[in-house]
Amino acid sequence: MVVICVDNTPILLQALKDNAVRAFPNADVQAFPLEEQAFAYAKSAGCDVLLSEINPPRLEGLRLAEKIKEMNPKVNIIFVTVCSESEHAKEVLRLRPSGYLTKEATDEQVLYELKNLRYAV
Repeated sequence: MVVICVDNTPILLQALKDNAVRAFPNADVQAFPLEEQAFAYAKSAGCDVLLSEINPPRLEGLRLAEKIKEMNPKVNIIFVTVCSESEHAKEVLRLRPSGYLTKEATDEQVLYELKNLRYAV
């Protein structure tokens, strides 16, 4: 299983990666500060779970999720955002994510989302 974490804030990126490793100790967990790097890795290794910030105002995380979902329609997507829950709700829901977290989410909340994915991996 391949888990890709994307966040441009180093401390938050490390927290996402740490939680993914705790949830899936045998998975290939990778962390990237840039969507382009994450997509390049997903193209070569695949992606079963994507934990990605949305990145306002350009919404790169949504675009990354769309591209990875084209490659793997059953990818589990968990969005992490600083936005209020209603700001990008339509776009987020269109992608049918497995979860949606704010950046203030606790480790327990992140682990809960990782343990309750939409698709089995």
